[in-house]
Amino acid sequence: MNNVIRLSSAFAADGAELDSSRAVSLDRAALRNGEPMLDQLDRRDRLRLVQFVCSFAWADLEIQPEERVFIARLIRRLELGDEEDLQVQQWLDRPPSLDDLDPTSIPAAHRRFFVEAIEGLIGADGDVADEERESFDIFKQLLSD
Repeated sequence: MNNVIRLSSAFAADGAELDSSRAVSLDRAALRNGEPMLDQLDRRDRLRLVQFVCSFAWADLEIQPEERVFIARLIRRLELGDEEDLQVQQWLDRPPSLDDLDPTSIPAAHRRFFVEAIEGLIGADGDVADEERESFDIFKQLLSD
């Protein structure tokens, strides 16, 4: 439980609510439209993207089947190897360590894709939990600093 992103909404960027239907549509659009950006992501950044996505899947302390499907599609799109796939499976069993999740370390050129992928994950199950929304707002705030 210590590894789950659960931060106070006091740090939320703009208080904007995440519309789950919009997030689901972004799931498809972000992955489809983001493909040229995939060429710019090296293997380390691709794995880091999935690590952040998995951490958000754990925000409400439970990974929903729809979130697992989203992550499976994402790792196929990112063309991760067997070793990386094994790491992702471990993150689906246990949340990634917060020590490895520094949003400010995401290169500025890739931040939009990270935000869109995480937004897609959050809306994948059709229910955006308060914890997910709060964590996402904080994540966006950290990226804009």
